[in-house]
Amino acid sequence: MGCSSSYCNADELAEFFCRGEGYGASSEPTLDDINRYIGKGAAQINMALNATGQCDCTFGSYASDFLQELNLIAAALLIHCPDCSRRFTQEQKEFYSGWLNEQLTLLRTGQIDLCSGATTEDYPALGWAEQGVTEFNKARIVVHDIMRNST
Repeated sequence: MGCSSSYCNADELAEFFCRGEGYGASSEPTLDDINRYIGKGAAQINMALNATGQCDCTFGSYASDFLQELNLIAAALLIHCPDCSRRFTQEQKEFYSGWLNEQLTLLRTGQIDLCSGATTEDYPALGWAEQGVTEFNKARIVVHDIMRNST
């Protein structure tokens, strides 16, 4: 599957956060607004995935739900809707922001690996068994092997 432009759509975000009780016609975000928030949230996720080469793999079956949850929360944190009653409290915003940053850090450092059949940093694969299809991945395998064996 690899990295995509987003992991949820406007209807899913609207159902999760944007529409419902407390929204009036003038305060409800437009679909274009929602899609922009989704794209901005997905960009953070894709940067974390790319840091460990997870954009170049086939995601495991569990990855879609996890990425969708990250994308929904990232987009919901970005939405600015001063007139509506369905928005995060400051405490919720701090909690979800901290949780999201923690998940992105775990992705970026390889402690969460979404690739099908892959192992995480805590359960490393044997260096000689790693394979890369592209020149970039082959170089990354060599760098990771050097980093693992230099400490």
